[in-house]
Amino acid sequence: MIRLAEPYISDEIKEKILEVIDSKQYVDGRYTREFEERFAGYIGVKHAVAVSSGTSALFLILRALGIGRGDKVAVPSFTFIATVSQAVELGAEPVFIDVDPETMTLDPADLEKKLDSSVKAVIPVHLFGHPADLDPIIEVAEKHGAHLIEDAAQAHGARYRGRRVGGIGHVGYFSLYPSKNMGVYGEGGVITTNDDELAERIRSLKNHGIRNGEFVMFGYNMKFNEIGAVVALEQLRLLDSWNERRRENASIYTEAFGDLELETPIEKEWAYHVYNLYTLKTSARDGIREALSKRGVATGIYYDRPVHTLNIVRERFGYTKLPITEELAKRVISLPVHPMLTRDDLERVIDGVREALQTPP
Repeated sequence: MIRLAEPYISDEIKEKILEVIDSKQYVDGRYTREFEERFAGYIGVKHAVAVSSGTSALFLILRALGIGRGDKVAVPSFTFIATVSQAVELGAEPVFIDVDPETMTLDPADLEKKLDSSVKAVIPVHLFGHPADLDPIIEVAEKHGAHLIEDAAQAHGARYRGRRVGGIGHVGYFSLYPSKNMGVYGEGGVITTNDDELAERIRSLKNHGIRNGEFVMFGYNMKFNEIGAVVALEQLRLLDSWNERRRENASIYTEAFGDLELETPIEKEWAYHVYNLYTLKTSARDGIREALSKRGVATGIYYDRPVHTLNIVRERFGYTKLPITEELAKRVISLPVHPMLTRDDLERVIDGVREALQTPP
């Protein structure tokens, strides 16, 4: 079976995990500190705070910024529900923004139409590994006094105009779920920022509100673990080479599909795409899924139910028409592009797509 994601396991990681077990220090220890320091340096920020998941990362950011009841948060609907649910959990209301039809990331023009002073944060999602167009988004957010929170859960190592995502807005966050460009054996997340006070507040909130040994606020238990940290350190060391391999695999697909009636992913001139997923747009989605399934190839549809269309959202906040988002939901299909794929694997995927579209190789 060719899976959408393939966890990386090595003897070195196994040895490090055994070291952690023998150390008897399992939570927020020296490996976590080392990972935070190295990841901050990699992204180009002063602070990285490792936490229990990407979802808890966003929750802690919003909580630390004081966003809650009566506030609004601007988000794309073409994303995983966690981008929205944490704001809702804190009492804020989502303002759904349509996406650019090419990059499938937040559309600055639609954001400009919908933003006002009640919106306290804007959360662009760097989707499938392609950065959102941050300059105009930041300009609109700053004009209305809204915080810019980068959702980089799918974009470890991606760059916008030469800068790594997660280090451009007020604060960013990454998921370390196993399917991401770098992930751990379980759950994990990391927050990145240059704001000293915000970083310190998040560190307190993730650890029951403790600061310098004193309880200074009511907090949570959202700490990182040492086994996750040693896995993350090893994967960070390999991340750039893995991203290059993802880009090479994507290039092979794009060339092979050049004569077919479908849309392959684009890379804007200001972007460095890291292809967490290789997402096609096609009216033949069902046929492609069936043909690839017969060949033992996993596919995914992200997202056939945009967040604003979910019943739990519509019942609470009503319905917002997002024509581009809704059209994409009918046409997208994601293929495996991870760095563990062999050339034979890629050919099996290519043959399945071509077969579905009844085009001879």
